[in-house]
Parts: sequence; structure tokens; C-alpha cells
Amino acid sequence: MPVLASSLTATGVFWACLSLAAAILNCAGFYLPFWFQGALFNSTEVSFGSFRRCSYPRMNEHGGVQIIHECGRYTTFHDIPSVSWQITTISVGVGAATSLLVAFTALAACCVADVVTKRAARALGLVQALTAVVMIIGCTIYPNGWGTREVREVCGGISDSYYLGTCQLSWSFYLMGAGVAMLFLCAILSFWASRIKPHSYRI
Repeated sequence: MPVLASSLTATGVFWACLSLAAAILNCAGFYLPFWFQGALFNSTEVSFGSFRRCSYPRMNEHGGVQIIHECGRYTTFHDIPSVSWQITTISVGVGAATSLLVAFTALAACCVADVVTKRAARALGLVQALTAVVMIIGCTIYPNGWGTREVREVCGGISDSYYLGTCQLSWSFYLMGAGVAMLFLCAILSFWASRIKPHSYRI
């Protein structure tokens, strides 16, 4: 197979581009607070991520409840309303950062010779597979926090662990799911590409 870049074959270039796309989806899905949506008592649409939220209530200086129509993170890590969400924030955040680091390494191989060798490609593919598993674990733990008071207030008062009540999953969660699926594809592609005999020291 002809070499299209200083250290990657055509298959390797596709792997690098796919890795970047997966990393972007994972980072965007992790940061954007649209994992699920519900509504407060006044029909204000509310959405949550693992560490950020949009349109949330806050006590004003007169002791009344004020709806803040903006998106923001919780003030401190301990303000995140559920231990499950705290675990999810750490695991998915680490996974998103790792996927981005691998993507940058793969892209560097497009410009610099011998950055990614046959052995390195397999190692990076293994890292991508493990990253996907870590993110899946985090996303699986996340619904355990749906029984908190803050979630119940916007989900009809009937939400519970692994049950959203009147709320529904939103596009940011699916965006991240697509990124995780692409990570598995990247891992398979890296192992397959490293088996190509021509230019076997390259991917």
C-alpha cells in the first residue's frame, strides 16, 4: 500500500481522522449539558450533564426562587448532586481527554516520520478500546443518580435510579455514544492496519 504521509499508509490516515472525529464527539458530548431534559414547575426546560446543567433554580437575596436561564457547572465538585454523577464525571472526563490525546498522536504521525510504528499502533488501539470501556462504565453508572431531589423536581417527581420518569435522554448523550462506538472501530482498525505486510514497520 502506498505511503500517503511520512509515517502513515492510507489505512493509517483513515484511522487518524476517525480517531480525531471520535475524540471531538466524546469531548463535546462530555462537556455539553444535554444528556437528558425535563421541565420545572413553570414549564421551564431544564437539561443536565454529569457536571453541568441548564436553566436551574437558585435562591435570590429576598429568599425567593429564581430561575437562571443559562448553562453552567456546579460550583464545586461536591455540589454535583450524586456520587454516581461524580464518578461519571471523572471516568468520562478521563476517557474524553485520553481519546483526544491519542487522536493528536495519530495526527502527528501524518506530519512526522516514525511517530506511529506497527507496535505503537497496536498499543494506541488498545488504549482506545480501554478508553471506550471506561466511558461506557461511567455512562452506565450515571443513571443511578436519577433518584436525587434535583432530578425528581424536573422529571415529574417520579424519577428513580435508572428510571427517568417524565424526562428523556437528549442529543448530547447520543453524541457521546457515537464517539464511544467510533473508538471501538478505531481500535479494530489500528490492529488490522498494523498487520499489513508492505511497509510493515508502519501503519
